[in-house]
Amino acid sequence: MPRGRRSKKKNRSILDIEVVTLILASILLAVLIYNKSGYIGETLSPILGGIMGWIKYIIPVGTFAIAIFLACDEDKDNFIKKILQYAVLLLCITTVMTVIQISQGNLNLDNGFEQTVVEAYNKGTQNIGGGAVGAICATCLISLLRKSRNNYFSCWNSCN
Repeated sequence: MPRGRRSKKKNRSILDIEVVTLILASILLAVLIYNKSGYIGETLSPILGGIMGWIKYIIPVGTFAIAIFLACDEDKDNFIKKILQYAVLLLCITTVMTVIQISQGNLNLDNGFEQTVVEAYNKGTQNIGGGAVGAICATCLISLLRKSRNNYFSCWNSCN
C-alpha cells in the first residue's frame, strides 16, 4: 500500500472521530441545556446563562452545524476559520444584547466594572441579556466610545 494512501485514511479516521465527538457533544449539550435534566443540567444551564445569557441555547445548534461542516469539508484550516467566525458572532450578539439592556436601564454602569459584570451574570442566570461576557465587552466598548466622543467634542470646541 503506498504511503500517501495510508496517511489519507488515517486523517479521515481522525476526522470521523472528531465529527462523531462534536455531534455527541451537541446532543448532550442540547439535552442538558434545554431540558435542565439531572444535576449536571440544573447546574450547567444557569452557569452558561450567567456567562453568555440566552445565547447558551444557540451553542448546541452551532456545535452540530460545525460538526456537519467538518464532515463535508476536509480542509482543517477552513474549519478553524469557521469556529473563530462562530465565536465572534456569538460575542457580537452577547455584546449587542447587553448594550440594549444598558440602554433600557436594566443594567447600571454607575456601580463600576466589577459590579456591572456581577449584575449581568445574575441576570444571565435568569436568561436575561448577554451575561458576563456581554457585559465585559459592552462596558469596554461604551467606555471607549465615551472617551472618543469626549476627545472629538473637545477638539471641535478648541477649533471653533
